[in-house]
Amino acid sequence: MRALLAVALDPDAEVLETARATLLETPPDELALFLSNADPTGVEIDTVARHSEDPFVLERVIRHKNVADETLEALARTVTGAPQEALIVNQVRLLRMPALIGALFENPGLTTDGRRRLNEVREEFFEKSERRETERERLEEEEARRAAEEDALAAASEEQEGGPGEAAGEVIDESLDIGAAYKRIAVMTVAEKIDLAYKGSKDERRILIADTNRLVGLAVLKSRGVTPGEIEFFCSMRQLDDEIFRKIAENREWLRKPSVALALAKNPGAPMSVTLPLIKRLALRDLRSLTRDPNLPEAIRITARKFLEEKRK
Repeated sequence: MRALLAVALDPDAEVLETARATLLETPPDELALFLSNADPTGVEIDTVARHSEDPFVLERVIRHKNVADETLEALARTVTGAPQEALIVNQVRLLRMPALIGALFENPGLTTDGRRRLNEVREEFFEKSERRETERERLEEEEARRAAEEDALAAASEEQEGGPGEAAGEVIDESLDIGAAYKRIAVMTVAEKIDLAYKGSKDERRILIADTNRLVGLAVLKSRGVTPGEIEFFCSMRQLDDEIFRKIAENREWLRKPSVALALAKNPGAPMSVTLPLIKRLALRDLRSLTRDPNLPEAIRITARKFLEEKRK
């Protein structure tokens, strides 16, 4: 297959035509198998894309980690069905490559639903950026002014009282840092929040996990810096999107920590489809606490009581 794709780019017209004809006759399953198992280069993936009209193959092309931006842009103008859906739902790629949105709009086969979702992405991630940038600059200027006032007040207080204790100073500093983070994040675009979720600090992740856009919260879970302790804290937050709780419950490594499963099970804000399967993992003491918690749904308490009785036998 690799040799065939190589000669499909041969400058010799006769060799080129023969290779292309062979590619068109190649069963889609063989092309899909090559894409899945052979770690093809971007050039090889592009060649497959140019010589196949099979939706299954084109979807594999679009989802492949090595696919080139140019290949996706070309496909965006023509593909329909599942391949088109795969392009639209990949918001990370759309944000990194805005030209892809334009190419999809040029596609005569773009569905009504696809057009609606692309318009939402374009409005949320790009058209609001300029207004939010202006608001951010205004808030930064206001924050700088307030910080100067606070420094002046702190200096005056130290002169009068001999300065605050070290522990008190640390608490004040932490409070100011979190407050500044809230203000900074408030004027960010969704794209900027997602980027910060991957790269930001622990305090920033705690703010972003509860963002109204679930993509931001899901990006926090993918951050390399996130720790099991943070995950346990997230599990106790009632206002999170249900999908975030589901993603946590699907991660076996996090659930190896009993306190994570317990925090999820004790959270009335988590969907019961997530919490009920976790109850059987809990220790006797934890099951007993669930049966006595009046804030939990009755179904959770009944299930906890059932497993408690079984483990006592």
